[in-house]
Amino acid sequence: MHDHGGGGHGGSTAVLRWALLANGLLLVVQVVGALAFASLALLADTAHQGSDVLALTIAVVARGLAARTPTDRYSFGLRRAEVMGALLNAVLLVAAAGWIVFEASRRIGEPPEVTGWGVFAVGVVGLAVNGGCAWLLQRTGDRSLNVQGAALHLLGDAAGSFGAMVAGLAVVLWGAHWVDPAVSYLIAGLVLWSGAGLVRRTTHILLEGTPSGIDTVGLTEVMTAHGSVDDVHHMHVWAVDSTMVALSAHVLVAADTLHDAQIIGAELEEALARHGVAHVTLALECHPCKEAQGDC
Repeated sequence: MHDHGGGGHGGSTAVLRWALLANGLLLVVQVVGALAFASLALLADTAHQGSDVLALTIAVVARGLAARTPTDRYSFGLRRAEVMGALLNAVLLVAAAGWIVFEASRRIGEPPEVTGWGVFAVGVVGLAVNGGCAWLLQRTGDRSLNVQGAALHLLGDAAGSFGAMVAGLAVVLWGAHWVDPAVSYLIAGLVLWSGAGLVRRTTHILLEGTPSGIDTVGLTEVMTAHGSVDDVHHMHVWAVDSTMVALSAHVLVAADTLHDAQIIGAELEEALARHGVAHVTLALECHPCKEAQGDC
């Protein structure tokens, strides 16, 4: 019997909630600052900040759903709610990048007057809040795509805040108002890169692709290395979520009794667990599988 619950994430859940509160307050500060100081870089960072708040909300909700216990209707529980949350966050990142590029293109020819010191000050606050929250999430050691997606949002916004600081200083030191929309392009590029990578990883899980770092040939060799295993076929390896790898396979074993076969199956499960497979389902066979006769 395997436990498919979503426990063990209490630390990252608490950090997500604190990050949501801090970023909600920062969003208010950035909106006021962007309007008051007429900075596109700050406005672009504010748009990304808004997606951060939504992303963190999605992450917190998805974490709650994923922690629910399995039911007859959902035998693995709602573990993939975190993957769906991460995919939604990725789409928001890509959309935010598109909006930033549009606004930068509209303003690059006639950059507005920007209040440099104000932009710089708000950028410093944003860098501290987002960088700090991203660092705390990384320290939890949580490998779920949901948490990684939230951390990517925060890191992207920290980079955006740094860009706003650069734009503010450029205005103060050289009166280079064009730097403000130019920096926005760099922010958009970073946001788009992060979002596209997250889309790729989440869709790979939802399409039940072989998890990254899992060698199917190597797993077959692990099982056939057992002295009582003659053949392994119909093997499938997929990820239930970003942290739980599952495997099913037909295994031809040399066993005289059902008890002996069960012992072999248990030994194979232990061997596979050492290679990162958390949930194993094996169909143990005592004679070769006859695919042509439809016996498999």
